[in-house]
Amino acid sequence: MYTKTIIASVLIAIICVQFAESLVCYTCTTPNDCKKPKKTTCSNAAANETSHHLAVYHQGVINATSTRFDCMSLQYTWNNQVIHQLHGCLHPAVGPCNLSLKPAYGHYNKTHCRTCSGDKCNKSPAGKVSSSIYTILAGVVGLLLVKTYA
Repeated sequence: MYTKTIIASVLIAIICVQFAESLVCYTCTTPNDCKKPKKTTCSNAAANETSHHLAVYHQGVINATSTRFDCMSLQYTWNNQVIHQLHGCLHPAVGPCNLSLKPAYGHYNKTHCRTCSGDKCNKSPAGKVSSSIYTILAGVVGLLLVKTYA
């Protein structure tokens, strides 16, 4: 009796509870870097570095600190060429998609700006598939347990 309860509790924990790890984002600072971005565990230092890169092209970038982070991806084009691209961790208060460009870069066209809060969510939709592996694995284990004990 207790065995089934324990197994069900573990299964629910695997499916429903997010693992206690920090957020991981892809990071890159140029269009060339972003072809093969690095993975970075978010921290105040990583978020401040992204804010520093934002401040090169944007006005009103605030300095913030928090224990919560988002991933961000941003891309600008000019004459149909990617001129500026930035992916990284940042503090949610920064609001990168609402920032104005500095006058010197006002001719750039924002073609993509997105913030998200899932692990490695700032590269491509394909990256999101790998994050569901725990759910798939838990579902298979749960199905096997039901077949075994039912």
